[in-house]
Amino acid sequence: MPRIHVNRSVSINAPLDTVKAATEDFAKWPVWSPWLITEPDAKVELHGTAGQIGHGYNWNGELVGSGSMEIESIIGNRQNMDLHFLTPFKSEAKVALNLDHSQGSTEVTWTMDSSLPFFLFFMTGMMKSMIGMDYERGLKMLKAYCETGTVDSRIEIVGVVDAPENRFIGYDTSANMKDMADSMGESLPRIAGQAESLGLTPNASAIGAIYNKMNMKSGHCDYTAMVPVVESFDSIKLADGYRSGTVGGCKALKVIHHGAYEFLPNGWNAAFSYQRNKKLKLLKSQPPYEFYPDDPASTPAAELKTEIYVPVKG
Repeated sequence: MPRIHVNRSVSINAPLDTVKAATEDFAKWPVWSPWLITEPDAKVELHGTAGQIGHGYNWNGELVGSGSMEIESIIGNRQNMDLHFLTPFKSEAKVALNLDHSQGSTEVTWTMDSSLPFFLFFMTGMMKSMIGMDYERGLKMLKAYCETGTVDSRIEIVGVVDAPENRFIGYDTSANMKDMADSMGESLPRIAGQAESLGLTPNASAIGAIYNKMNMKSGHCDYTAMVPVVESFDSIKLADGYRSGTVGGCKALKVIHHGAYEFLPNGWNAAFSYQRNKKLKLLKSQPPYEFYPDDPASTPAAELKTEIYVPVKG
């Protein structure tokens, strides 16, 4: 059967006991789990005593499927767990969290060893990449929770809407997903400056990005930083390297992520989980996109909103 091994790590500026309290007690997992945050209303049932062999939980949800996880052994600061998936398909995995405290910080390494049903052999590479990204999201939230006591990320699934059409000017670029924050920090001010230099009027949709192409295995993304504008294209004379276009004007699944931009991948994960669960067919002629209606310079991170749109067939 096709084998999968995933390994991700993060350094947390918190004592070992603080991190152990968050990882060995499954009652704390809904705060930082990269899956349960997608569906906070999923049913979670705990059993056993936190931090001891046999402690675990069962989950059942519309978007996250169903299954169970239980502590199999604790060896020093390594927590070994048995993971059983029931839906969307049956599978088992060995999962471990290893904690290593050194010089005031705690290094957390999260691993998983599993296999796919034979008939899904062609998905091995993509599954490793997707689970790896899930682990990265989870470790980022675990780090925030242990360091600050909270995770500024909440998901609101609005559903399928009539997405309005927006004219925009844009700047095409690319980045690896792990470098996306730095890339956006360069490209968004650049396109905003271009709009300002031309005296263009941004419309109510504010600044945003269009995700033109994503390689799930490599994590590489081609995207367009954009500013929706009021003016018609006839009056726009763009400098080299910039372009104009339209986005929207179609049916789209709308999801709003509330909270810090660093947790924005949670919103996208929820959007595509909902799309797959509801069997919504993607509109191939339009890539997914997002808008940032709030000014991060004057809005607290916990109150930032990001509007996510996934175009679908009507």
